Amino acid sequence: MYFTLIRSVLSSMKKFPIGISDFKELINSESYYVDKTLLLEEFLVVNTNNVFLVPRPRRFGKTLNMSMIHCFLDVDHAEENRPLFETLKVQNSTAWPLQGKFPVIFLSFKDWKQSTFEKSINSLRLLLQDFLVEKMPYLLTSDKVLKLHRDYFNSIVEGEIKEEALELCLQRLIIALKAYHGVKPVVLIDEYDSPILYAHEYGYREEMVNFLRGFFSKGLKDNSEYHKAMVTGILRVAKENIFSGLNNMVVSTVVDLDFSDKFGLTESEVDQLLSDFKLSEQKKEIDRWYNGYTFGLTKKIYNPWSIINYLSYPDRGLRSFWANTSKHQLLQELLPRVDRKTSQMLVALMNRQSIESLISADTIFESLERAETQTVLGLLLFSGYLTVEEMPMKDGVSELSRIPARLRVPNEEVFTVYEKLLQQFLNSAEEYVQGSDLLEALLNQDFDSFSDCLKDYLLNSFSYFDVTNQRQSEKIYHAFILGLMAHLTDKYVVKSNPESGYGRADMIIYPKDPDDKKGWIFEFKRGVTGKESLQERAEEALQQIENSQYAAMLQQQGRSKVMKLGIAFDGKKVVCLEG
Repeated sequence: MYFTLIRSVLSSMKKFPIGISDFKELINSESYYVDKTLLLEEFLVVNTNNVFLVPRPRRFGKTLNMSMIHCFLDVDHAEENRPLFETLKVQNSTAWPLQGKFPVIFLSFKDWKQSTFEKSINSLRLLLQDFLVEKMPYLLTSDKVLKLHRDYFNSIVEGEIKEEALELCLQRLIIALKAYHGVKPVVLIDEYDSPILYAHEYGYREEMVNFLRGFFSKGLKDNSEYHKAMVTGILRVAKENIFSGLNNMVVSTVVDLDFSDKFGLTESEVDQLLSDFKLSEQKKEIDRWYNGYTFGLTKKIYNPWSIINYLSYPDRGLRSFWANTSKHQLLQELLPRVDRKTSQMLVALMNRQSIESLISADTIFESLERAETQTVLGLLLFSGYLTVEEMPMKDGVSELSRIPARLRVPNEEVFTVYEKLLQQFLNSAEEYVQGSDLLEALLNQDFDSFSDCLKDYLLNSFSYFDVTNQRQSEKIYHAFILGLMAHLTDKYVVKSNPESGYGRADMIIYPKDPDDKKGWIFEFKRGVTGKESLQERAEEALQQIENSQYAAMLQQQGRSKVMKLGIAFDGKKVVCLEG
């Protein structure tokens, strides 16, 4: 009866903008909007700095906020966009006179994802082609723009631009817009770290970092032609690597004061939502599931993605939404390599305890590859898997790198990630086998020795795994093998559940050296008591590798020496077959 009433209330109210990150589309569709327009005042008026890097966890409203800033400032559509803001808080703020006064460069890198550097650069070309043709075609033809720059932009549109010349794009867009409008533009770059994370996954991170260092440095360093810039992402990738020389950049992470209530939902905003939708009596449980973040000195920040998904269908109950929107790729690579001290901390977190540690403010991939405790915990904090109970601050500046902070898992939803992901990887990290006969046999593609070593290892060293749970056993064995492979990541790409061919292989491994033609494909099957034998299950695994063409990814890279392994487990018993 209760939820029948709620459905009736919901049907008469504005809908939630699930999947809508374009501000104009959201407002014009009359969807429910939690007013974050005072971000404009903080960005444009209150804070006098020029360039901001604002990392926040995924699904915390970064893209929508950037789209909102774009709509507000856009000189090309000033009159058209003004009514979008006339009932919002910004109308009564000191930022209102700036509405429609600036040309805006708004580029989102969130879909800039490819498996090779060459493909990635081509994706950027296409992104810039669309931007120029659809948003600013006048830069291609206007006499107000230098012929040098017109020719440059036309070479992008015609697909003739070279990689090294693309680094100049941001700089030349800024200069050309200033020349055309007579006003310094505002620069908005959304999800700047998306191509870096993808490059890390596919083994070309150094090339991508070098390119982006040139792109941002040439565009934003020592360039007086732009008014303001905001760059968003998930991680604060080490400043010296990407934003080299940008001394005018202010970094505002979840542990800093700037914009602390502008991304995510505050308690008062959630209270209003629950009141509007007649769900106030559900607040205690909603807090337990989706509340718990501290950003800067603002406590009780809620995950907006989860709140709007729950409120859209409250009769379906409280459950995980945010945790299901990512592959958790970095965590999958990282957690098998943590040392015993870090493992103990993560176990304490999973047991709903808080821990105390120093935190590395920057995400340094070399430190992540070494699984250094401060960098691992920093990654978890800035990605939204942890939060701080009390923020150590001095003169408005975070002191996390010098004063230990007390950390905890923010809410029940995030616990589901730990339960499903961290536990299996922490188990596999309990013992290290670097330099073992098992790995040596695998890398030499010596199947007989690998099979013998694997059987021996499971028989004698597998007692710390809980292999009694048949439903979870396949995941446990998968995690065990992934843990063994973790020691290869300095020279090998180790991919868990990658897309390849017509599906997802359990695991694919290949050397980072493109001249090394080896590759490995794993498919795991658990034994089912009273049904097929382990031999038959291993044969099924090999057949799945062939039928689904899992070798496609390796073949595209020119890997000609591919070892295909079908492995069936039952307790400590194993059958390993080579295809």
